[in-house]
Amino acid sequence: MKQVLASSAPFLSGAPRGTRRILIDVLIALSPCLIAASIFFGWHVLVNAAVCMAACYGAEYVYNRLILKKKKLPDFSCLITGAVLALILPAKAVFSGWDFNFYADGFRTGGGADNILFSFDIILGCIIGSVFAVALVKMLFGGQGKNFLNPAAAAHVFLLLCFAFTALNTTGFGFTASNGAFLDGDKGTGDTGLFLAMFIGNQASLTAGTTSAIAILAGCIYLCVRKIIDFKIPLIGIGCFLLFTLLFDGMIAQSLLMRPDTPAKLFNNLAANLMAGSFLFCLVFMANDYTTAPVTFTNKVIYIAGFAFFTVLLRSFSAQGEGAIFALLLMNVLTPLLDRYVVPKPFGYTKPEKRLKAAKKLLSEPTVQEETA
Repeated sequence: MKQVLASSAPFLSGAPRGTRRILIDVLIALSPCLIAASIFFGWHVLVNAAVCMAACYGAEYVYNRLILKKKKLPDFSCLITGAVLALILPAKAVFSGWDFNFYADGFRTGGGADNILFSFDIILGCIIGSVFAVALVKMLFGGQGKNFLNPAAAAHVFLLLCFAFTALNTTGFGFTASNGAFLDGDKGTGDTGLFLAMFIGNQASLTAGTTSAIAILAGCIYLCVRKIIDFKIPLIGIGCFLLFTLLFDGMIAQSLLMRPDTPAKLFNNLAANLMAGSFLFCLVFMANDYTTAPVTFTNKVIYIAGFAFFTVLLRSFSAQGEGAIFALLLMNVLTPLLDRYVVPKPFGYTKPEKRLKAAKKLLSEPTVQEETA
């Protein structure tokens, strides 16, 4: 006789997805960015990713054993932190006063970051940043789900303040790299070759894994299909970013700098700013973090709009050329305020004044017995 299992609502369609499955999906979505970075910045990106992921895993394991006295093994969240951190760091680096690097002419012979064969400086930076991200930003506040800052973003800013990074030229496929982390110069040229290079990731940058728009788009589509993130959030973020770029870097900059921007120049500026820097990467992989992002959809919209606003503001008027990660940390700090003071109305909620008015109206109406009498 066939047995039938009866259960009460609610009913879930499909197999249940746990935290482990979600974290694996995020790692899969990050793989196109890792592949594109290794193509255009060399195999050192893969070494950095392996070091960051191993250091994050080791830091969390040691913290659990020595501080929390737990034997629990770390989950995949620390591996995501390590992968993201490696992608928002340069492939190679020269730290002032250290320079533990192998160049074409030998060990510590100098020649700039582009001439490094193997960079021990960036390896040390990966280890320091990973320990900082996991031990101080994540575990010190209670571990997974309790940190209020994105660990990888905080580690990036920490390393950026401690050490001097320089933008690296790309090396893959023999392309000529674009100059700088974002578009400079005359935006009216409409150079399709330059935009194509920015779209595929062939642009010089401080952050090796954030330059390929097509790789980020592939990861975003995967996360949306797997329903890890809401597809409306990236679209709203891109729309807000383009609007603020048109306002700040277009109209206001034109008024202040007397720059004769034509509609063609403004359009090229929008496309260049969107594909350059780390805004798209942060929007897809960091701004949608379940821990540091708001809970409700309304708060997420405010959060993403604020992230786009401060990114464009820093890009347009500050000495910091790329402000996406700084803007992300700022919105991380504001997230608890959004969740506390921007509270959605429950379904069927009515104001006390309306309930009182409805009660008075009900009491003033004659009953059935009064009408029959």
